Amino acid sequence: MYGSTTTTTDNNINNDPNNPSPSPTPPPKGSTLTSGILNLSNTIVGAGMLGLPGAFAGTGHTAGMALLLVAATFSAHGLVLLSKSATAAGLPSSFYSVAAAAVPRYTVLIDLAVALKCFGVATDTTTMDYGVSPAGYLITISDSMVDALDHLLLTGDPDKDNTFLLRLFLSRRFWVVGALLSVLPFSFYRTLDELKRASALALVFVVLLVAMIVLYAHGIADPCVHVYEEECRGDVVPLTDFASTVSKIPVFVFAFTCQQNIFPIVNEMESSSSSLSQRRVDIVIVAAIGLALLIFSVVAVEGYRTFGSLARGDILLNYPENAQVTILRICISFMLALHYPLQLDPSRRCISSLVNVLMQSWESYRRRTEYSGGLSTRFFRKKHSSGLETELGNTTTHFLSEENESPPNHSYVESIPIEDTVKTDPEKMFYIITISFLSLSFLLAMMVDDLGIVLALVGATGSTLVSYVLPGLIYLKLHQDSSRCMAWVQLMVGLCVMPLSLYFILARKVVH
Repeated sequence: MYGSTTTTTDNNINNDPNNPSPSPTPPPKGSTLTSGILNLSNTIVGAGMLGLPGAFAGTGHTAGMALLLVAATFSAHGLVLLSKSATAAGLPSSFYSVAAAAVPRYTVLIDLAVALKCFGVATDTTTMDYGVSPAGYLITISDSMVDALDHLLLTGDPDKDNTFLLRLFLSRRFWVVGALLSVLPFSFYRTLDELKRASALALVFVVLLVAMIVLYAHGIADPCVHVYEEECRGDVVPLTDFASTVSKIPVFVFAFTCQQNIFPIVNEMESSSSSLSQRRVDIVIVAAIGLALLIFSVVAVEGYRTFGSLARGDILLNYPENAQVTILRICISFMLALHYPLQLDPSRRCISSLVNVLMQSWESYRRRTEYSGGLSTRFFRKKHSSGLETELGNTTTHFLSEENESPPNHSYVESIPIEDTVKTDPEKMFYIITISFLSLSFLLAMMVDDLGIVLALVGATGSTLVSYVLPGLIYLKLHQDSSRCMAWVQLMVGLCVMPLSLYFILARKVVH
């Protein structure tokens, strides 16, 4: 809905009750395979990968690799299901338009769930143990910078370490402001294709992180400086007990969550036919999931190989506080700043759809109310008139005679296009939603260090819903082919994983 460069965010809601899906303004075509792969990979590969060695500590390396492969397969399958459903529902597509075509009663709830899920990740979400980030993007950026500068700037001298400038640089809130300023330049892009350079740069920081983990794993750098070997390294085993393994399943599921960004990639993909477009989208999906799987495997295996069963939920906490780890924390800050727009963009699309739906629902209600009120007044005047024929009375009598003195059906009112009366400025709506998202995210990050279990639950339900439940459900509603069997599997796995994730999040909260 953003003018000439609009993507699926522009949902000009169709008021036809028989066809409730929106009709977004077509986005500009021209997104390349490279752009799609970079953006989808960057959506997947975030700070959550630092929780994978800790997950392997709970499963063992054999079970961990098996779960990683299964999670990657289901994530890729979910992306394919959604991309095919987008084509079936009609391009350009969005979560709203596809959900409206498949499950029209729940479109608003689905859009709201996706928006909250993305907002939770961008502001504050589950811990590293659940594969997203230790305290969300803005909070994690600020915490990483404080931890890094604490090592670089503090001297141990109370007099030198108590200056105003030093206290400012070691203030978390100072870096929350810095985090907001760092994401601003990328937050007002209107298509994912515009973010491809930012995604490429983020992947450079990911490579640096992976390289450091590999160097420590192979002894090129000592991971146990100033620590006894038995306190640094645990046992490395292929399998652990059943309960421990099951408790780590949500980590692998959430690691590959990226389904919220498949629709703009499908819309923007450059192609000459729908079949060619689907093949290109399939290539993007396989390449992005394959790249993420490669990165995750290296981080998980090498991190687990280094620390064994003592690998923590955030693997960086296992490493010594030295210059190398300090540089990595700064790299993570930059990486997350470049990830932030990839969470803002789908949330903005969903919020835009919700705003349009609410505005048009209100306009429809207002018009029905005004029409009914005006009609009641006409009947009242006719019934109680005492022979005085005013100009208004004549008009009323003439109107009633034409309608056989019976009120018209509300369907007449609803048949008048609401779009003719609801006028929104797409440019203004884009900026209002973006600034509101940034402001609320910023305020929450400033006020609290960790939103804790509330957004942990949102992340668990939202990620499972987006990655497993919706792809299977939507495909089943829109298609009648041989792939329905696997769509059922996708749906059933999601319905099993969601309560499992909630159980272990609540159990962790009770234990702590």
